[in-house]
Amino acid sequence: MWRHKIINILAILKAKFNIYREHLRARSNNFSEANFDIILICIACLFLLYYPLGALLTHKIDRNTDIEIKSSTSNESQTVEMISYLINQEVNEKIWTPNLPFFFPAAILDNMPNYQLGLLNGLSKFTTAFEKRIDGNINNKENNSKLYRAATLLRYPGTIWMFDQNNKIKPMPSASNQYRKARRMLTKYNQSLISGQNIFYKRTEDLAYILKKINISLKQSSNQLTVAIRENSSSLFDFKADDVFYYNQGKLYAYSMLVKALSYDYKQIIINYNLYQNWISLSKTLEQACNIQPSIVRNAELSSSWAPNHLAYLNADTIKASNILTKIIDSLEKILPEKEK
Repeated sequence: MWRHKIINILAILKAKFNIYREHLRARSNNFSEANFDIILICIACLFLLYYPLGALLTHKIDRNTDIEIKSSTSNESQTVEMISYLINQEVNEKIWTPNLPFFFPAAILDNMPNYQLGLLNGLSKFTTAFEKRIDGNINNKENNSKLYRAATLLRYPGTIWMFDQNNKIKPMPSASNQYRKARRMLTKYNQSLISGQNIFYKRTEDLAYILKKINISLKQSSNQLTVAIRENSSSLFDFKADDVFYYNQGKLYAYSMLVKALSYDYKQIIINYNLYQNWISLSKTLEQACNIQPSIVRNAELSSSWAPNHLAYLNADTIKASNILTKIIDSLEKILPEKEK
């Protein structure tokens, strides 16, 4: 029965096409012109339907900061689990858009790719710092631990799809595949903690070092936002403002989730040294930065009374988070030996 239905549908479509072709023939003395009209209609449909609809279905910027990671045992690291979760969220549950070639409809997206690149940049910098302190002291001779390999893979350029950017005929692993490998390394690392093969030493000096690296990254974001405001806010239309905004908001989202995870791993240190209030303030400030959701990103004059400057809003939260981090780091360093500072 279903075969007959398909045959009937094809016959109807063929008949409709013949009617349309005869109509075009009547309008044109040259059938090649009619064919050209069909090509133009197909191209118009491609651009008006394929790209916008495909991009709309793909576009998703995840700012949910209410995620809680539950550890199966106290041995594993919530921070490592959070890094793994965020990678999965961006490359498995969603499409990794920064490296898509032109024939994917999501290739026309702008905000989501910048957000994902910023998020991955935050994860990469954090994982490198985390590995150096947590795992580097143990495996510094071999440099082949699972955590080290994950950190290395996360530094892979996020815009590579299949070919080298400088040599278009040289095949390269895609960014999304490299990040999936990094996630597998992180999962294996946590499994080694659960089994007792590795031990996660939660030391004050390590936490201070990791927070310093986050603070350096926040200051870099603040500098980038400040430069964009200073140089382009006088322009009537700043078409790069959304790129700067979403890249740095993606980075702040990564740090918001990682700071939350660190509070579980280093809970005892935070409580023992009375860091709880500042830590809560830090988390709330980063969450506030993630919740800025403008319909259109504006980089207007700071003195403007009718147009907002979303880069300035984001920068204010970035500076505030950096200042709170400085207080936390100072509190930690007061109790450290001079050689560990």
